[in-house]
Amino acid sequence: MIVDPNDLRHDKRPRKKPIYKKKIVNDKGIAFNVTLTKEGKAKFITFYDSRYKDKPFFSKYGQQVAKYYMNTLLGKDGYGSIKNKALDLYGDVDDWYIDSKASNKLINWIEKTKHKLN
Repeated sequence: MIVDPNDLRHDKRPRKKPIYKKKIVNDKGIAFNVTLTKEGKAKFITFYDSRYKDKPFFSKYGQQVAKYYMNTLLGKDGYGSIKNKALDLYGDVDDWYIDSKASNKLINWIEKTKHKLN
């Protein structure tokens, strides 16, 4: 059997999982790198404090602050959407929240981007 080298159906090498990223800024001016990823069948939104980006012991996105199921933030699992609401990302750190304006931008971005992970 002759295999076309451009035909990826026969290429068994592992692929990197796509990561979609957006910067969200709260009303204090704190910027969060937000990623949308898929793990198994679940899609996740992860928030990183970008002030710690590329510092020792932190990721290239910053310090991980919180991780949510995408459907939780969209209100598709019974808890209600974060649209038009502020979201406290970590209770003990005053800077780690997004205000309602930032949450609306986040929801709009998720709605536009989520289909890319199918």
